[in-house]
Amino acid sequence: MAQTSRTAIRPRLDSGQQEALRWLAILAMAIDHVGAIVLPADVAQPLRFVGRVAWPLFAFLMAYNVAARGVDPRRYLAPLLLWGAIAQLPHYLGFDVFVVSILGTLFLAASALVLLQAGMERRLAPHVQIGGLIGIALLSTQVEYGPTGVALVIAMWWAVRSGTAAAWLVAVLLTALVNYPSPNWPAALLALPLAFLAGSLPVRLPRSGRLPWVFYPAHLLALWLISLLSA
Repeated sequence: MAQTSRTAIRPRLDSGQQEALRWLAILAMAIDHVGAIVLPADVAQPLRFVGRVAWPLFAFLMAYNVAARGVDPRRYLAPLLLWGAIAQLPHYLGFDVFVVSILGTLFLAASALVLLQAGMERRLAPHVQIGGLIGIALLSTQVEYGPTGVALVIAMWWAVRSGTAAAWLVAVLLTALVNYPSPNWPAALLALPLAFLAGSLPVRLPRSGRLPWVFYPAHLLALWLISLLSA
């Protein structure tokens, strides 16, 4: 449940609530991709609207794990690199545009969190940290949601870690900007209330292991094949 005081605003989710939120994000993403890949643009807008909450929820889940649960962000790097490589061809086939998928966005965000935490713990020289963050900013132009998408994870990590109103305001602003100027951009603002609400509900799911990793490239490939058959 969300805990608040004069100085801290922090969501509180147990493992089962996190898993329920993860699958809500996956469902929103899949609905969005049905609209983007299978349906004509003029009838897909309701599905694209639903999909705007997906990326902010994924960003929140990574930020929460690192900031609240103490997960080492280095743990994300190898699986994101592996599954990002596996998903890249289905992503290209589905969207017919060469941009690195959200797994690449998460990889860069996790890399940024590694650098930020190492700098805070004085395990990394400042010039190395700054150089690494500049490199991540440059590479972020090649991934889905771009620099704003990477910055959103960092902002949510800061918000969960500090619990300050200023940090949450930055997170809200980036949540709004991440889909702008898409006409559906306001829908993304539903993500943060959903993240807080998840900690107040009895809905819990068991851990699903590698299933979310497999689902991502598999559903893109399946939707691409459906689009070919329905053409």
